Amino acid sequence: MRTAFEAVSMGEAFVTLESLKILFEDMDLQPTPSDEQLEELMLTCGKQSDDEYVSFELFARAVALLIEINADKLTTSS
Repeated sequence: MRTAFEAVSMGEAFVTLESLKILFEDMDLQPTPSDEQLEELMLTCGKQSDDEYVSFELFARAVALLIEINADKLTTSS
């Protein structure tokens, strides 16, 4: 996960929301959130509404939450 984040961040300690969306697509996290869903997801994970950038910590929280959401969908659809 760290390697994927670093590849998109180009050596910075953060990524933009657009880069984050691409990163989720590259990691095949389904469904890829819309812009509005992504913003809501990041706020749930602790992002301040006026922050333009996402740290690795927020990224990791978002990945964990998306995995949990997807697991819940699989359990409820079975």
